[in-house]
Parts: sequence; structure tokens; C-alpha cells
Amino acid sequence: MGRIGRSFQLVGESYRVLMRDKELMILPLISGVVMSIVVTLFAVPIGIGGAVEAGHGAVALLFLPVYIVLYAVGIFFQAAIVAGATERMRGGDPTVRSALQAAWRRIGPILIWAVVAATVGMIIRAIHDRVGFVGRIVAAMAGAAWSLATFFVVPVLVLEDHSVSESFSKSVQVFKKTWGETVVGQVSLGAAAVCAWLTLVALTGLLAWAVGLAAIAVFVVGAIVLMIFFPALQGVYVASLYRYATEGAAPSGFNPALLNQAFAPKRQ
Repeated sequence: MGRIGRSFQLVGESYRVLMRDKELMILPLISGVVMSIVVTLFAVPIGIGGAVEAGHGAVALLFLPVYIVLYAVGIFFQAAIVAGATERMRGGDPTVRSALQAAWRRIGPILIWAVVAATVGMIIRAIHDRVGFVGRIVAAMAGAAWSLATFFVVPVLVLEDHSVSESFSKSVQVFKKTWGETVVGQVSLGAAAVCAWLTLVALTGLLAWAVGLAAIAVFVVGAIVLMIFFPALQGVYVASLYRYATEGAAPSGFNPALLNQAFAPKRQ
């Protein structure tokens, strides 16, 4: 319980940092709007046409370019959040414009990484969907290993002048150096998100019983808030841990003792 309690405290401190720059939450909102437009303009027509003219495998290939575009959009805005959070931790006063400009300066590596990440993601998904039970286990393990290895890729891409391959290598190095076997903070963020969504669903159910269909509006607004809040909080959390891991100093607003305990070094 001590480790879990510390990780929730870290999430709480990330929250307080985010509240100093609430405008960063606009970035996930823009990202979601752009992704919706991409899906509407490209993915839906391709899916309908492909389903009529080709088999399942061909449809997957048709979707690959759209998949890459969606990855690129998500990574770009995640990079902007990390850049904005890092600017705040270094004593600056970030804005949506400054965060987007920081990400745009690294648009080339971001696009290359989007191609790599989307391709790997589609391969893992194909293994999961097409192979039997053992294949699904392998796909799950491969996906988990990939997520851990690439955990710090976006901070490296946007904050340092490295190529995609160098960014991947440094992400692995930072993870091995400071995290060891566990990523407690990710579990805490996931648990917080699940609790928030369950609370929203429960609240919507109570309101539906009391006021009827008007509860739908509450659910829609609440869902939008959660969908933009948690990606922004995740960006602040990742940025803070990366800065601490590479510079050895706790970012402004974070407790050094908590960070020291959260970085469970790997035991030999």
C-alpha cells in the first residue's frame, strides 16, 4: 500500500502542476477533433469501399495510411503537452502556441516515429486477431514490452535533438536506468481514470432516474472533460519523470523524496 499511496501522491502533484497551466488541456481537445475529422473524411469511406471490394486483409492495408495519420496527430499533440509541461517546470509560462511551436520544430522525427509506431501497432494487432490463443499471449507480451520500451520516446523526440532510432535507444536506457520492473505511476493513472469513468457512469445513471434524458447531456460533457483531462495529466506526468531521470533534479512542484521512491531502480 505504501508504493500505491506514493504513486497516487505523484499523480496528485502532476495534477497540481497541470492546474497551473490549464490551457494545456486544450491540446487533447484539438487532437480529438482532428482525429474525428480524419476518421470521418478518410477512414469511413475506405472502410465501406474496402468491405465491398476486398477481403479483411486488404481492408487492413487500406486502413494503414489512415492509421499512420491518426498516430501522427496523437503523437504530435502529446509532444506539445510534454513540451508545455517541461517549459513550466523550467520556470517558464507555457501557452498553447508555445507548446505547438515546440512540437512543430520536431515535426520530421515525429512523423517518422508515427510511421514506425503505427506499423508496429498494426503488426501486433494482426498477430492478436489472426493467431490462436498462444499468439494472443505473444501479442500481449510484445505489446507490453513495446509500450515500456517506448515510454520516453516522445519526450526525447520533442525535447532533444535526436533521430528516431536514437530516441528509441535513449527511451530504453532511461527506462532501464530508473524504472526497473515496475511503472507504478502508470497503474495509478489508469486506476484514477477507471474510477473517474465509473463515477461518471454512476452519476449519469442516478440523473437518468431523476431527470430522464437530460442526463445524456451530463454524460457527454463529463466524457469530453475526462477525455481531455487524462491525456494532459499523462503528458505532465511523463514530462516530469523524464526530466527527473535525465537531469537528476525534481521538477518544480514535485516532492524529491516521492520521485526517488517511485523510480524503483532495477535490482541486480
